[in-house]
Amino acid sequence: MQFWGLRGGGGNFGIATALEYRLHSVGPMVLGGPVFWKLADAPAVLRFLRDYAPQAPDDLGITLAAAKAPPAPFVPTEYIGTPVLGLVLVWAGDPAAGMNAITPICGIAQPIAQLIRPMPYVMIQSLLDNGAPHGRHYYWKSHRLPTLTDAVIDTIIQRVETITSPFSQIAGWAVGGAVSRVAPEATAVGVRGEGFDINIAAAWVPSDSDPQRHVAWVRDGWETLRPYGEGVYANFLSDEGTEGVEAAYGARMERLTALKDRYDPTNAFRMNANIPPRRLRGRNPVDGHLE
Repeated sequence: MQFWGLRGGGGNFGIATALEYRLHSVGPMVLGGPVFWKLADAPAVLRFLRDYAPQAPDDLGITLAAAKAPPAPFVPTEYIGTPVLGLVLVWAGDPAAGMNAITPICGIAQPIAQLIRPMPYVMIQSLLDNGAPHGRHYYWKSHRLPTLTDAVIDTIIQRVETITSPFSQIAGWAVGGAVSRVAPEATAVGVRGEGFDINIAAAWVPSDSDPQRHVAWVRDGWETLRPYGEGVYANFLSDEGTEGVEAAYGARMERLTALKDRYDPTNAFRMNANIPPRRLRGRNPVDGHLE
């Protein structure tokens, strides 16, 4: 039973001192890269994506980002600093089949930049590293959404139009395929069905004179999306506290709490998305432990 809890709630029960991986062959070359559209085309792209992603082949990974276009060499000068929608696509199978899967996405509207090509898998893995460098301040909140309704799409666009920092973004991940075919009760991970993880993330430099405006931008967007959410991925929790942890684990909370009662009754492992033992429920996890 304790190994079930480690698969999704691991930080609450102990420290991993060794890991053994089962590797899967990928690459070394894969087909992928970013595609960017002007924000006016975002509704068409996102509506296509909500229908396409749930039935997309397992070999296709889809990440989305709505933000101000960075001053990158592949971005046309006239779009730098303006709100855009981007997708990062990765195909891990046969390249010819990958082009057949990716081409319909790129053809929704005319991209302002498109860099889909064969590239090393390790390059894909580091493609977004510069988006969250050390030294900036960050604040985020997230929802798992079963689909991208028109109201959700309108909210994403409105949030990007009112973005308060050139470093902030709304990031998203299309979830499905093999992940969604795992039985819900098989692991402690929360919602696994087809859908989209949407993360509203603010970033600003330490010298910013009004950081609360960035925090408010995140919270306002998160509250607007709340009626459409069905939980949150535990790794994306922020300052939601107990309410957020319960949203992440849902019906699994009782079983996880029973594990906590047995293996960590003093709540020693509490600097996390905390699942407190029953006798400490309602306390602040920072000081809610017993010596």
